[in-house]
Amino acid sequence: MPHIRPFKAWRYDARIAGRLDRVYAPPYDVISAREQAALKSRSPYNFVRVELPDGRDGAQKYAAAADILKDWRRRGVLRLEEAPSLYVYVQDYREGSRKATRVGFLAAMRLDEGAVLKHENTLAKPKKDRMALLKKVRANLSPIFGLFEDPSGAVQRQLLKTLKGVPQVDVTVDGVRHRLYVESRPQVISAVCRGLSSRPMFIADGHHRFEVASMYRRAMGSRRRDPKAGWNYAMVYFTDCRHNPFTIWPTHRLVRTPKGWTADKLAGLGRLSPQKDLRSTLARLSATRAEAGAVYDFGLYTRKDGFRFFELDGRLAPRRSEGPVELLDVAVLHRRLIEPVFGIRAIEKSEDIDFTRSAEEAVERVRSGEFGLAVFLRPTSLDEMLTVSKKGLKMPQKSTYFYPKLLSGLVVHGHDDGEAGR
Repeated sequence: MPHIRPFKAWRYDARIAGRLDRVYAPPYDVISAREQAALKSRSPYNFVRVELPDGRDGAQKYAAAADILKDWRRRGVLRLEEAPSLYVYVQDYREGSRKATRVGFLAAMRLDEGAVLKHENTLAKPKKDRMALLKKVRANLSPIFGLFEDPSGAVQRQLLKTLKGVPQVDVTVDGVRHRLYVESRPQVISAVCRGLSSRPMFIADGHHRFEVASMYRRAMGSRRRDPKAGWNYAMVYFTDCRHNPFTIWPTHRLVRTPKGWTADKLAGLGRLSPQKDLRSTLARLSATRAEAGAVYDFGLYTRKDGFRFFELDGRLAPRRSEGPVELLDVAVLHRRLIEPVFGIRAIEKSEDIDFTRSAEEAVERVRSGEFGLAVFLRPTSLDEMLTVSKKGLKMPQKSTYFYPKLLSGLVVHGHDDGEAGR
């Protein structure tokens, strides 16, 4: 585990910002243009104004975000924590009909690219965007989502003690309850940090944020040598993945197809069977879980054919010896179907494929004519993700979508002297 430490966070002051359930935002990379407008309408202080600034002129919009953040600090909309702290963060949500609670904490993590385990490749365009913003705001606006394994549960038990106090934030946003507790007691901080000192950290979400923070540190390190400077650290949310529930949603694929293309073109690659509707298609997907060596299957939708279920011919399925990445449903889909049938290989550069976690949205975008084919997948499991990370491998893009997302704006980790904690 990389070195972690408490820090002084900038947090909203409800006396000036107003209702806190109206000021937070999801991570920038899951916000659509429609949702961005809706978030801005909730409050003049909604954090989306900083996290995802408006404007076509890159330099201008990033400078505007920095000006907004500076103004909010000056006017007390955001206030700096009095003492370096850990921020225990609790999310209460539902997994189907069951209630679930995930407990973790926010800390500053020293940037060490060799001390974290990643499972996802990153893309140049979002890294360029986040780097330009980071250079202007000089702060981590939203956390990296990190996992650790603690079989003893000692860190989890320590965090649960903190929950006996009063939360500084208690809001419900989009059906998820978010509670934040400020933990500044030295003995508690020491116990938590000590409990994580020998454990690796897996990045669940925020690979781009981690890489950008590391790039920024390298750039700053050539000019400044202060090892305690805030830019040597990134804000990370840590949670014990063996003592907390995890919901991973699938990310469905949308593909542009040639004129006149129909699902029957896939008949040579496997077996097709009709489905009544989206609900029955997704229900069939959830009824079975493909295992290594088994037949892999996916849901399909086209305007002409409606809903179909596709079972890949077993002779085309990967062998167990091919490794954990090749055995993933999402890898099989891309390498056995999307690449050979549609010629889409570099998905990060192609305009012929897109992604959505909403199966309903996928259907609507096909019905509208924007795309010709929707492909529905099962979610990648937590154990699959951990196995890939431990082996130093990378999954295809958009393989995991952890739910619920962490709020942006809940705490801000500044880079300037005195903000990061010492």
